[in-house]
Amino acid sequence: MITCNIGKYKTKSDYITVIFRHVPIFKQASSFNKMVDFVGRNPGESLESFIDRVVNPDSSYVSQTKSVIHTVAELMKSKSVDHKIGSTVKGGSLGKGTAVRGRSDADLLFVYTDIPSIEILKSKLPELLKELQSVLARSPHTIKSVKRTPFTIQFDIEVKGQLNEVDLLPIIQLDTGDRSRAKMNPIYQQMRAREDMREYYFKCLAPLQVDFVSREDEKIKRSIRLLKYWIKTRAHVLKSYAAELLVIKAYEEMGKPPTGKMKTLDLMKAVFAKLSDLKNLKVSWDKYYTPSSFYLPSPPYILDPAFPYHNLTRQKSGIDEKYVHLERDAKKFLANLK
Repeated sequence: MITCNIGKYKTKSDYITVIFRHVPIFKQASSFNKMVDFVGRNPGESLESFIDRVVNPDSSYVSQTKSVIHTVAELMKSKSVDHKIGSTVKGGSLGKGTAVRGRSDADLLFVYTDIPSIEILKSKLPELLKELQSVLARSPHTIKSVKRTPFTIQFDIEVKGQLNEVDLLPIIQLDTGDRSRAKMNPIYQQMRAREDMREYYFKCLAPLQVDFVSREDEKIKRSIRLLKYWIKTRAHVLKSYAAELLVIKAYEEMGKPPTGKMKTLDLMKAVFAKLSDLKNLKVSWDKYYTPSSFYLPSPPYILDPAFPYHNLTRQKSGIDEKYVHLERDAKKFLANLK
């Protein structure tokens, strides 16, 4: 049984080393490259059982963490003086429901209702961040490693002795509530014309990213967590959001079978088949925009369904070595997955 609290470890490599030490000796290999099963999975154990035993987060811990994050959000809303926060969107793995045991993060997107445009948001962002950081200092919870970036306040918050990463983002609501392509098109046309403002559009479209993933069935999220677990324990570089989108696309290309009848093994085979053929990896959606009308890079690509200029597997040229390693590992893993 793996019992590991990642909050105690400083780096990802520390976490991987500790997990590896807790794997029974018959599961260890001379290197990660020779391992062809999920770290910690028992011989003959089903994927469903393994997910429940090792991968899924503890429900009581998740509930308590969400409660703590909620109190932080309410504090920010109640103490904001100069500008009005209308609502809060909770993202990250906690908000989307894709957190893995021992690893969770949250994004708190504060939607300001008295800032009418992207341009004004840009001009006021420094003072908004300063105010949020000032209010954060009044939190009754244990807050550590506070850092201000050009767009966010980042910090760790302690829950039951474990640190959780949190980002606070001031945004405005770009859509009117109607997120049909026809209604969203003017927003994307403005973004196309204002290259210097795209990063601000990107942040303000984050609620669409949250909604896109969080609406998925729990069965799909279980596979997302399993892929995230594989990525972390194999020290691969694929981003968490990319893993979420990859699983969702694989499920859609299976024909979206009823989740009650679908086997996790079949979905994971479809996911690893995609990772095993990066030169043909093409993941995109036309829910809000037409990808070919904006930015369609050469494969491999996983395009953000909410932001047309965001390729989550962006390469400098060709396929980077880190992705070559990912592809090789995925091929080996797929051949032995059962």
